[in-house]
Amino acid sequence: MGITADMNRFSIRDIENLTGIKAHTIRIWEQRYGILQPKRTPTNIRYYDATDLKYALRIALLNDYGYKISRIQEMSEAEINNVINKINDQEFQLQAQVNKMLETMLTLDTDLFEALITAYIKKNGIEMAVERLLFSFLEKVGIMWMTDRIFPAQEHIMSNIVYRKLALAIEQLPKNPDAGPSVLLFLPEGEIHDIGLMYVHYLLLKHGKKPIYLGPNSPVKDVQLAAEMKKPDYAFLHLTSVASEFDSNKYLKKLTETLPGITILVSGSMLKHTKLQSHPRIVPFYSLQQVKNYIPNLS
Repeated sequence: MGITADMNRFSIRDIENLTGIKAHTIRIWEQRYGILQPKRTPTNIRYYDATDLKYALRIALLNDYGYKISRIQEMSEAEINNVINKINDQEFQLQAQVNKMLETMLTLDTDLFEALITAYIKKNGIEMAVERLLFSFLEKVGIMWMTDRIFPAQEHIMSNIVYRKLALAIEQLPKNPDAGPSVLLFLPEGEIHDIGLMYVHYLLLKHGKKPIYLGPNSPVKDVQLAAEMKKPDYAFLHLTSVASEFDSNKYLKKLTETLPGITILVSGSMLKHTKLQSHPRIVPFYSLQQVKNYIPNLS
């Protein structure tokens, strides 16, 4: 994905997907209240910029909480921020935090981004930070990434901060050389987003298991080599944004042949759009909670 003029420019559908405000509602607000006025390209194509997105996120947050758009329209930016900060509702503040993180990503304010995560971890712990805050944030980042609306640098720099927080949490867990069973963790070739896999690594260690972290973008031959050398009891992979031509069933069939006798655990959003072929050594997970319920019982 190269740098283009369309990055950090958002269509009305992008705004809808990121805020939850329906496109027709955005148009009504534009016509009736004069807010969220789109810019236009030299060829008269409507678009919204990063400032518009930040405003739209705040409007959606207050509107969902019960504030009428006519009231929001009268508020200054400072008043909107003040109201958001004063609302003492856990779910509201969680979403407000996610929105702030998106804003800091767009402006590459890495210091504020890291401060927001650090404060949340300190207050709520790493697991709640990952499962509630960071996964909600990364879901919205994924929408922007898949539609080429952010620069790779914006996503990579912020993801690396998240990665460091997880790596630190893993480092702080006690290590048991006699732990078991062992689990080989990897992502298929072409899959580079491994924050979810890192979190599984954390959960395995927490529950006294022995993760072997091969990591992202792992060719099958490397998986085979690692398995032959380390002899894991299980293999765990996560499927999220592999290339569109990726065939999950074909790939998993190849793994069962490459990893004889090893139970293959597979999770990820791709499973929601794929009908997996049944296999006695493949265990699919369709939610994080299923993964969390399974890990303590590994033997």
